[in-house]
Amino acid sequence: MSLRREKCTQKVIDAGLDGVLFATGANFQYLSECTDYFWQRACMNNIGGSFSAKLLPETLAYLNNKGECTIVTIPQYKDAFPGQKVVVSYMDQFEDTLSTIIDGKKIGIGNDCKDFVIETLKEVDPEISTEDVEFIFCDLMAIKDEEEIAQMRKLAKFTDDAIMYVVTHLKEGMTQYEAEKMIMDYGLEHGIQDLSFPPTAGFKTRGTFTPEENFIFPRTSKLVPGTAIAFDVGYMDKGYCSDWGRTVYYGKAPEYVKNAYKALQAGQVYMVSKIVPNETKASDLYKYILEEVTRQGFDEVLRYKDTQMNGHQIGIDCHNHPLLKKEVDDILRPGMIFCSEPKMMIEGECYMRVEDMILVTETGAEFLTNFPRDLFEFNND
Repeated sequence: MSLRREKCTQKVIDAGLDGVLFATGANFQYLSECTDYFWQRACMNNIGGSFSAKLLPETLAYLNNKGECTIVTIPQYKDAFPGQKVVVSYMDQFEDTLSTIIDGKKIGIGNDCKDFVIETLKEVDPEISTEDVEFIFCDLMAIKDEEEIAQMRKLAKFTDDAIMYVVTHLKEGMTQYEAEKMIMDYGLEHGIQDLSFPPTAGFKTRGTFTPEENFIFPRTSKLVPGTAIAFDVGYMDKGYCSDWGRTVYYGKAPEYVKNAYKALQAGQVYMVSKIVPNETKASDLYKYILEEVTRQGFDEVLRYKDTQMNGHQIGIDCHNHPLLKKEVDDILRPGMIFCSEPKMMIEGECYMRVEDMILVTETGAEFLTNFPRDLFEFNND
């Protein structure tokens, strides 16, 4: 039994369950320990527990409190889970197959294909009771092993390279839609399976929007001098997600805007330098960013000073717990990968964002995304 499976089994025992049954989704991938099987993530996921886009599962994973894990799958995917115990079935016969596998009355389930799973378990045995355990492995998922870190590092580098390509190929007169399509096309043309979420290249041209329009980004907007572009981009490949953000400026930016961007980047770098593994809390991170941004004189335009919301963990899903905000006191531990995304709004000028993937190490923390921090103004003509 793998170390991951041992830890998951202990979670099942600690919860007083006979077993857990998960349909296609993040918990399924974590239990199956297989990253080759592609499952379609929902476009808009709730933080810390996204759901697959399917209502009916092609695959199910059952783990009992003895540590025995069985994958039930339709014939198409019978070879997708090497090294695992696999039972082939048909979707309309899953209850018959599960009746030979499930060996208890108290079963934990997740949110993916929830209605189907509950109905199927009732057909297996009307006396089975279910319990919501969507987040049962949450703290385990937060700590990445070496293989997971390697995949996340590769995705972070890919995302840096993709946006560098996009920025250097943007042309005056292009629409926001065309910029976003370039982001998608680059990923698909380079073998990426999917995107973590729909990409954004939010165009804001100075002096053309009111405060009520600060966060409205028409995809027909065209790139002209004086336009800030707020990128929010993530790619998904081999079971893991990236998430990245920057603002760049087409043409010559006002000095105040340039200096604000420098302050935002400085806040991000300062925050990472202050992380002490097994000591720093998720709730500490915004304070460090605010400290540096204030030192540079731009605290008035920094967003979320009330909630101190600054980001999220990332891995199998794009958004995982623990979140980075003032009421979350989870300790940052080696192996965690989180996204810090401080933002500014300079009304009438631009929406400004920086987002990086950051790995907590044994001695501190390091940036996995390394897009040039001094690249702000650009002109490709």
